[in-house]
Amino acid sequence: MVTWHIVYDPAPSDEQSRVIYEIDQRGQVCMLTVQHELEHAPKTAKHVSQGWTIVLSGLKTLLETGRSMPMPEPM
Repeated sequence: MVTWHIVYDPAPSDEQSRVIYEIDQRGQVCMLTVQHELEHAPKTAKHVSQGWTIVLSGLKTLLETGRSMPMPEPM
């Protein structure tokens, strides 16, 4: 578990949120579950709404291929 606090937004920030990682072995593979508790952090939720998908996709690519995933173009 880690705490998460946005410091790059100049507006007053939310309280810290928690990110919980669970790794479960399933035979020869593992399953990663990431839970970001955001009920008291709506500004943080807005900032990270698409970020986790990019981060976890990149991690999956790296673990499966040994190479990093190219970053997507900004929208």
